[in-house]
Amino acid sequence: MTQIESFIASFEERLAPIEKASSEAWWNLATTGTEEAKKELVRTGMAYNELFADRGEYELVKGWYEGRESLESSILRRQVEVLYKTFAGRQGEEETLRRIEELEAEANTIYSNHRGAVGGAETNENELREILRVSDDPALRREAWEASKSVGRKVEDVVRELALLRNRLAHAEGFADHHARSLDLQEIDAVELARLMDGLQAATDEPFREFKAGLDTDLKRRFGVERVMPWHLSDPFFQEPPERGDLDVDRYFAGKNLEALTRETYDRLGFEVRDVVARSDLYERSGKDQHAFCLRVGRSYPYDLRVLANVRDDAYWMNTMLHEFGHAVYDKYINPALPYLLRTIAHINSTEAIALMMGSLADDPGWLSSVAGLPEEELASDLVELAGRRRDDRLIFTRWALVMYRFEKALYEDPDRENLNSLWWDLVERIQLVNKPPDRNEPDWAAKLHVALAPVYYHNYVLGNLTAAQLRRHLEEDVVGGPFYESEIAGRYLQEAVFGPGARDDWRTTVLRATGEPLNPAYFVETL
Repeated sequence: MTQIESFIASFEERLAPIEKASSEAWWNLATTGTEEAKKELVRTGMAYNELFADRGEYELVKGWYEGRESLESSILRRQVEVLYKTFAGRQGEEETLRRIEELEAEANTIYSNHRGAVGGAETNENELREILRVSDDPALRREAWEASKSVGRKVEDVVRELALLRNRLAHAEGFADHHARSLDLQEIDAVELARLMDGLQAATDEPFREFKAGLDTDLKRRFGVERVMPWHLSDPFFQEPPERGDLDVDRYFAGKNLEALTRETYDRLGFEVRDVVARSDLYERSGKDQHAFCLRVGRSYPYDLRVLANVRDDAYWMNTMLHEFGHAVYDKYINPALPYLLRTIAHINSTEAIALMMGSLADDPGWLSSVAGLPEEELASDLVELAGRRRDDRLIFTRWALVMYRFEKALYEDPDRENLNSLWWDLVERIQLVNKPPDRNEPDWAAKLHVALAPVYYHNYVLGNLTAAQLRRHLEEDVVGGPFYESEIAGRYLQEAVFGPGARDDWRTTVLRATGEPLNPAYFVETL
């Protein structure tokens, strides 16, 4: 134990400054998109990789990991598990690792700087999303949808090469491919996950088919068409619910200060986010990443948390702000007395659970009334439609996540396959019931940033949704006895049961501790 503790203490001293510099470089590239920032991200990424390059150290850590059950200290045992997974994830030839860093930086720059063209003018993602949400002009909608996919052709070759290189590293470590290696590093059993995803697909087949038939009927009537095409939907990837009937959730937030609503939401739970807001970059400008994320820079206390967003006063960005600051409060309230390696989230799906639970408040009638300040009489006529929208949202996202899960699994089985474009559309047609445009043969799959920069990630959103449903039920029925978002008791419970313990335990133990039972998909399925 003394040898292990001594090694970890020494390694943490090397890791801390490089980890912080790498996060800063990522933030600078996302907020500027410059060539200089891209080079710095590659440099810091390689410096980070070099920390794990000593094969002797890796074999030493691997030996401790394999014999970890003999360690009396559960805290030390968990540090060994985290350290080993971190080492294992960075093993490989220096040349291959460098090329991956370069390609990821290149892809990041392309996604940040690319703007599709509509009517001959550069159009950012917020503007494209707005057209698909509100326009009644089918020709304009089609142009906007095609523009939303135009980045795919620019980045396709980069993503294919990344997949090949990631597979090369996986093969060297004895894995079938990068997909299998990623799940192992994430402490997720591939067979168990496949069974879960198959079950969710079966559970959502009939409800989704019924929903989509009704939606298609509405869209055919609205646009006067015989066949609904992707540009008739209100989201480029059909991952979010469309507005139906007279419901217009955007009107709830028109002219509202989304920053203020975010602060108020977390205030009521007893979480301070003003310091995070002050360090964040929340509004649109050229050269900036068009998406949203939360980033922790280093692990020194007080923690440096930042959110990048491109806020407009609509429902999409209200959901996103609540979501990203959900990630932020999780990181912010991790116990700083934990060892350095455990001063982080329990798992990706654990932080996604919090973010998804918080983001879903944007169309929750109780939250809209008590926090967003909408008059109850205004909401009264929307209650049925809002309930339907929340159900639709879960259905639509689950089906979309299934496309991503199955596509990436196939991608890493054979990154060289020539029919990736048709494979993508086969999945979209079969799972999302979205018609492929005639004769279309474009790398639309590459237009999704996650495929390049957050590979083998989407199943964590699914697990996050399952955990969120289970956690919210426990909070409101067993802890608070009412809406969790109104209670500092709920906030303290989250801090003690989820945030504070950090990575002290694995994600399954975290779910058990936070909800009183193992992960149970039934709570989520009931909401469908």
